[in-house]
This record gives sequence, structure tokens and C-alpha cells, in this order.
Amino acid sequence: MTALRQLASPTGLRHGDHVFWTFDDASDFSAAVLPYLDEGRWLGEQLLLTGTSRAALLDGLAGLPERDQMLASGQLEVRLMTDIVDPARGLVPVEQMESYRSEVAAALGRGRTGLRVAADVTTLAQRGSVDRRQLHVYERLADRMAASAALTALCLYDSSLDDDVLRPLAVLHPDQHHGERETLGCLCERGPWLSLRGEVDLSLADAVLRALVDVTRDAPGEVVLDLADLEFLDVAGARMLATAVRLLGEVGVHLRMVRAQRPVGRCLELFDLADGQAICT
Repeated sequence: MTALRQLASPTGLRHGDHVFWTFDDASDFSAAVLPYLDEGRWLGEQLLLTGTSRAALLDGLAGLPERDQMLASGQLEVRLMTDIVDPARGLVPVEQMESYRSEVAAALGRGRTGLRVAADVTTLAQRGSVDRRQLHVYERLADRMAASAALTALCLYDSSLDDDVLRPLAVLHPDQHHGERETLGCLCERGPWLSLRGEVDLSLADAVLRALVDVTRDAPGEVVLDLADLEFLDVAGARMLATAVRLLGEVGVHLRMVRAQRPVGRCLELFDLADGQAICT
């Protein structure tokens, strides 16, 4: 199980780490990407950087040791987001995950120790609500894949995006860097069930609701939400879970919460969630 972490540095990362990182401008982007990719260079990983402008990405990599040699050898690749996601079709999460699985296998086949990806995903987050829902599903699947593949992922988002866009994306990553904001909670799938971890209060409830409903609304029948690592839940958070139960029920998905700690379970009881909907330990 991966603990919820607030990161001060984009280094010290290994396979399985799935990071949400906001940046303020081009220099801030480069300050995150350079040490992250340089760490991968030392580890012998295949390196992939994606964004919207090849020229800007290469400029941002100007300070990366052995940049030109790695580009020439193929250890480092720079791609446009439009090369990965067809603008006309939009993001297709399952297809994208299969593509990354193939890239991991190819990297290992070339003798690399794994695949390290840094992706500026801002353009996908700027699209409409339907596309953002697909982005939420993609981040959930990416987190699941990271748990079982030789993959390290740094998902970069421009900090100028609205909070109602950034916060649901942040909670879909167990590793987070969002300026000076404290990391509270996350939804991740590192075990047999989807789990809600950390703390969920009024400040995070809406973001968790949006992410939770988006990533589970197409599930067949039942979704089990593990609350064993949810350390704090206030009334706003419990109300959010009750709303999620109702919204998912309307589309035929039964949300069942299990293993809630006693304080969390008592809060759930306020909304009649502990009887039949939740199982407390």
C-alpha cells in the first residue's frame, strides 16, 4: 500500500509513484522536470516527456545532463500531447493505458530499468466536463497500473487552472505537490478495492465527490470503497459520500463502503450509511 504523501521535491521517486504536480510558469515546470528526469537517467530508465510544444519542451530540458546524447540514443523521447491523444477523439483511457504497458515492456526489452514519464496534462484538463471525466478515469487507471508496472509518472498541471479542475485531479494521486497547499486525501486503487485515504473535510468534499462519481459511474453493479486508511471524516465529507451513493444509485451502481474506523463510522451513521451501505471494523 502506498502512503499519501505531500512532496517537496520531484526526486526520490521509484516505480509505482504516481505524482500530481502543479507548476506556475515555464521555469517552474523546468525546475520540476529536470531533477525528475535526471534521476531516471541515473537509474537507467527510459525517459518520456510530453507537452504542447516540442521547442518549449527542449528548451526546458536545456540543463539536463547528456540531453542531446539521450535524444540521439533514444533513451529520452520528447512528444507532443497531440501525438498521444487524438484531438478529434479525445482521451480514451483504456487505450492509453495499453499504450503505456507496451512502452514499459519495450523499455525493459531494450535493457532499461523501467519507464519514467513526465507529462504536461494541462491541455486535457482545459477541455469540457465530458473530457475531464475521461481524464479522471485515466488518472485512476494510471494509478492502478503504476502499482504493478515498472512505471514512474509525474503528471504536471498549470497552477492557473481553476481549483474545481485541479482538486479532483489531485485526489486521484497518492503523491501530491500543489504549491503550499496541504495534502489531505486521495482516491487510489492499490489493493483489491478502490480506497479513500487521509482526511476528507469541507475543503475536499466536493473534489472527492466529483472524482469518485466520475471514476465509478460506469462500473458493473457494485463498487467497494475501502475506508480503512481514512483517518478523518467530518459531516461535510459524510454528506458527500451519501450524495455519491445517491448519484451512483441513479445510474445503477451500488457503492458499498467497508472497513471504516469507528470515528468515521459514527459520522457515516448520521446519514444512515453504516447500516447496509458501510461495514465498520
